[in-house]
Amino acid sequence: MKTTVEFLDAVKAKNGGISDYALAKVLGVTQQTVSRYRTKKDYLGDAMAIRVAELLEIDSAFVLACSHAERAKGEAEKAAWVAMVEKLGGLAASVVLGVSLFAAPAPAQAAPSAQAGTICIMSIRRKRIVEAMLSSFPALLPFRSI
Repeated sequence: MKTTVEFLDAVKAKNGGISDYALAKVLGVTQQTVSRYRTKKDYLGDAMAIRVAELLEIDSAFVLACSHAERAKGEAEKAAWVAMVEKLGGLAASVVLGVSLFAAPAPAQAAPSAQAGTICIMSIRRKRIVEAMLSSFPALLPFRSI
């Protein structure tokens, strides 16, 4: 299982070993927030876990499960999240450990429209959270509506 600090260090490495100040800018948070992550006074929330996964180009479900395991209050809850991390872990963990300093981000592209005139009401952030959670529970995929 990876911790918040390990994910932050991986993002820093992927961005050329930047400072915590620059990391805060990349994440879109304050320097104090990064400091709270580093001192374990705060942990990655769902939206930030997804952002970190995007920056590292790894499965967001893995980062979400790690962050939930890290902030779990009860032993049973933590054990359940750790089990999920282990199921998701394999490839995602190796990618985090082997972050390349020379990786270039993929160019952004607009998603193709399913139907002409379709209006998307759900925010991009909420859609990413839902997609990440659905990918963690494949049995729910036939019921998704997004």
